Amino acid sequence: MTDEPRLLDDDATARHAAGLAAHLAARGVTAGDTVALLAGNSAAFVAARDAVTAVGATLAPINPRLAGPEIAYIVAHARPRAVLVDHAHAAALPGAAVVDDVPVATNAAAIDRARAGATLLYTSGTTGRPKGCLRPEAAEAARLAELTATYALSAADTHLVACPLAHSAPGAFLRACRAAGARTVLLERFRPRAFLDAAVATRATVFFLVPTQWHRLLELPPDERAHDLAHVRAAIVAGAPIAPATKARIIEWLGPGKLYEFYGSSETGTITTLGPADHAAHPGSVGRPPPGVSVRLVDGEIFVRSAALMAGYLDDDGDVTRPGERDGHISVGDLGTLDEGGWLTLVDRKHDTIISGGANVYPAEVERVLAEHPGVAGAVVFGTPDADLGELVTALVAPRGATPPTAAELTAFVRAQLAGYKLPRRWATCPIALLPIGGSGKALRRAARAAFVAGSYAPLA
Repeated sequence: MTDEPRLLDDDATARHAAGLAAHLAARGVTAGDTVALLAGNSAAFVAARDAVTAVGATLAPINPRLAGPEIAYIVAHARPRAVLVDHAHAAALPGAAVVDDVPVATNAAAIDRARAGATLLYTSGTTGRPKGCLRPEAAEAARLAELTATYALSAADTHLVACPLAHSAPGAFLRACRAAGARTVLLERFRPRAFLDAAVATRATVFFLVPTQWHRLLELPPDERAHDLAHVRAAIVAGAPIAPATKARIIEWLGPGKLYEFYGSSETGTITTLGPADHAAHPGSVGRPPPGVSVRLVDGEIFVRSAALMAGYLDDDGDVTRPGERDGHISVGDLGTLDEGGWLTLVDRKHDTIISGGANVYPAEVERVLAEHPGVAGAVVFGTPDADLGELVTALVAPRGATPPTAAELTAFVRAQLAGYKLPRRWATCPIALLPIGGSGKALRRAARAAFVAGSYAPLA
């Protein structure tokens, strides 16, 4: 893995995509099929995405940070007609077609980089398993149109990609910027100093980062942050709450008129946007809905309707369902307030989602794994505040037997089944009788969090 920025060669990528499209068609992939893709931030990822779209199939990108069992579950659940993988991750999916090995085509006229393409995005589920969010091509096209309009994307832009393309927002920005004719620069991973060097070297004009990445940039010594970023015109933040004071520091560093914040989800696309001129007057808000997006509150719960909504979740039988719909609006599981001007402020997350480093971690998924350990009688997982990552995954464990497992032992156990960002970073223990479980058997995570912060539980060694 390298810190060097890679400028995407559009002609070479189109030829590679055409070769991949022919490979998929020869294997019977047609419109309406699903193709799974496990790849990092590379030209191979972009070519595979374009090829899947060209044959009319739905792309199911898999986060390379996931553990083996998680990858296997998604592949089984998505029922793909074909599975693609890059060289770097080929060992995780034996038998999958290696994108890098497929011959390129000499004629790439059939590949349209401006086409949106349908996606099947897997997000962690509140029931403890990832959920497949099916976004038809019309929904993706609507989102790309919104992004293009909101950020005035054009062929004059250079888009620096520093977040995993398998995630919803980075993938959408990639498609929108390429459709607008912008240059694409890929970073395989985010490192603060290398990111700044890349931004200057490529004269990047547009980039998207999650709050944790912004925090790490701001932690650099002032002399290391002293880069000429005058060419940046749209610096975008989303993925988790970000404090007004942090946004003020970013604006002071980059200068006014550049910082955008948006609030959205894989299920909905963009819900609200806070533009550069709005931060001072609405410091605690996540903005207002863009044109064509309707937001309403039902008992404080946020419901959204737009052309960019998902079709629904793919269930275990392969059917698509969209639960909780109200008059065409769907819930994103968050609670908020709307003022008279239509500015939305987030209050809490209805389903106890932990947002750590911009990535969603659902406690039920981690609890399910911990419950499989023979030394664990029960567990409650929740988030606790952290200055860097926003929240840390925290586990309260009730041991089975007189000798509890160690934190190191449980960490290794979870690591074998879940991605590293889902690992509990803080551990506590209590007797099973004191584990905060309600009468219906559900974990009382808010009560557990409050008691943990108050120091009511013993640390797990």
